[in-house]
Amino acid sequence: MESQIIEKITKPMLEISPLKLQATYPHSRVKGRLITTKIVGVTFEGRQEVVARLQQGDLVWLEPEPDNPYDHNAIRVCRSNGEQIGYLNRNLAAKIIPYFLAYEYHVRGKVKLLTGGYWDDFAMGVVIAFKLPKPRKLHNPHHDPFSEWEA
Repeated sequence: MESQIIEKITKPMLEISPLKLQATYPHSRVKGRLITTKIVGVTFEGRQEVVARLQQGDLVWLEPEPDNPYDHNAIRVCRSNGEQIGYLNRNLAAKIIPYFLAYEYHVRGKVKLLTGGYWDDFAMGVVIAFKLPKPRKLHNPHHDPFSEWEA
């Protein structure tokens, strides 16, 4: 009888080159894998009510939104309960989206600063910080995405 070889079919790994980020993007600062950035789009679709309930130190989740009709590189930012706060700015998102797609988990971040206010017709804003996943942890089935954040 012929020997049968069973081949394990795995999802192909997304090849990404080492990340080369600038030190700054509009309203953002990059230091290694740590990115601090202002969230955009916080004044649309009732998001100001969501922002008003945020506190400094709250956890947020960043997830790709490839079906976004305005930007296929969009990365949305949500509270822990799923309420959307806004998006990463388009220039930064376009540069880091390959990491998000290869990582295949939502990336966790924290609210670093709340800006503005409801008085005098100013809108509230949010500044968050998050770490990009380490390249060696991409596609690791035993990786716990929740252990990535240390701040």
